[in-house]
Amino acid sequence: MRRLSTSLLIALLITIQLSCSRGSSARSQPAPPPPPDEQTIIDQILQRYEQALGGREAIDSVTTQRMKGTFQLRNMAGSIQGWSKDPNKTLVVIDFPRIGTLKKGFDGETHWVQTPAGTVSDSSPQEIAELDRDAAVYSAGKIKGLFESMKLDNKAKLNGRDVDVIEGKPAKGPAEKLYFDVENGLLVRWDMARREEGRGTVFVKVHLDDYKQVGGLKVPFKIRFAFESFDLLVQVNELEHNVPIDDAIFRKP
Repeated sequence: MRRLSTSLLIALLITIQLSCSRGSSARSQPAPPPPPDEQTIIDQILQRYEQALGGREAIDSVTTQRMKGTFQLRNMAGSIQGWSKDPNKTLVVIDFPRIGTLKKGFDGETHWVQTPAGTVSDSSPQEIAELDRDAAVYSAGKIKGLFESMKLDNKAKLNGRDVDVIEGKPAKGPAEKLYFDVENGLLVRWDMARREEGRGTVFVKVHLDDYKQVGGLKVPFKIRFAFESFDLLVQVNELEHNVPIDDAIFRKP
């Protein structure tokens, strides 16, 4: 919804006052409705996003998800798999050629990371929040619950297209930005915060593209994580909803 600027509002008020001062012979015009408040606009953007994905009913109908794909990182290519299960169980497995396997999981109580060297560690509070948002990239329509508060940012353009921008403040870490295509309502970019050892917090621009329908629900099949000095491109090849998943795969090794 197009927002009215302050100068335009002032001009409208002056016009209304002039028309009223012309005397009883002039027909009085009803005052224009007040512009929607910020929270209303945010709710409208998020509701339109839900509808673009397939609707709230379709989103809520998904209780499990299995994903298989590939990734490209500089001159390296490998495979990536992901599983998720309500409530709040996730596992991502990334196989690096000649290096080994990285696993990130959450069993509903414990977040853990297993490196290619085989070491297992619990995650810090900010890393836990980052894992939640990583999972949300592949899970349609569940981003609102990841933020304690949201506020409207200025409109912008991405690749020549108009986007609505919402800034969300998570419980842990700095605020992040979400970019929604004005024309189709889909989330096209998500500027996520990441904590890197020795560098503090950095931002990763997550580009979401190639939305496809899976069981009546639209999901991005091409996801590019743009870091400062390199890109990580994930191509989803297989995606299934509501498949049986054993809880044991989410537990810490």
